[in-house]
Amino acid sequence: MKKNKIKIIGFIPAKKNSQDLKNKNFRKINNLLLFELAILNAKKSKFIDKIYLSSDSDKILNKGIEHKVDVIKRKKYLCTNSASANSIILDFIKNNLEKYKEKNYIIVYLQPTSPFRNNDHIDDSINYFLKKKLKTLLSVTENKNFFKSFSMDKKTLNPFFKSEFVTSNRQNLKKTYSPNGAIYIFYSSDFMKNKKINFFDSGYYTMNKIDSIDIDDESDYEIAKHLSKKYIKIKK
Repeated sequence: MKKNKIKIIGFIPAKKNSQDLKNKNFRKINNLLLFELAILNAKKSKFIDKIYLSSDSDKILNKGIEHKVDVIKRKKYLCTNSASANSIILDFIKNNLEKYKEKNYIIVYLQPTSPFRNNDHIDDSINYFLKKKLKTLLSVTENKNFFKSFSMDKKTLNPFFKSEFVTSNRQNLKKTYSPNGAIYIFYSSDFMKNKKINFFDSGYYTMNKIDSIDIDDESDYEIAKHLSKKYIKIKK
């Protein structure tokens, strides 16, 4: 494992319950639980010095211990549907990073719901973050239909942007990108200034549509399972 002047911390959040997909973090891709995939790819990183797994589930935490990562029993109020990623990160920094007021850390936030994010994605994004001396980086994928979006009420649809965009050739519209939820990188000191990740002037790491699959519901999971044998190479 490569040693860095500033410690690079992998942080994986994996609570027991989920709102849209029951037992989401206990779902398997190629016989590996989603959070196990995140752990194993973080462990293969050339840059990450230490990995933390946060959960309110003893089953998840015990798996983390099996994989020899540091585990954190998450507080109940941080496991509700209203608890934000920022609140979870804030609690993590304050209670688990030694002398965070004097020391600075690079945090790599890895959600388990991105099964096709691998160690190469992680290392490429960290390397770019360090090389370009960025304060924040997030992984993104192209949002090809952004300007063709509609808003919906009970009876009708209406163009969200100019109506002529709807029938325009996509190639003639400005490219836009959306976060895919796979990778967030930031400094602990910058986070603590505002108690949130600052995305202004953020660096970005572009991932393709398949690698960007984020499992939020049953259809996402079925698509990921269908593609997994071809795209997931990692083994225990």
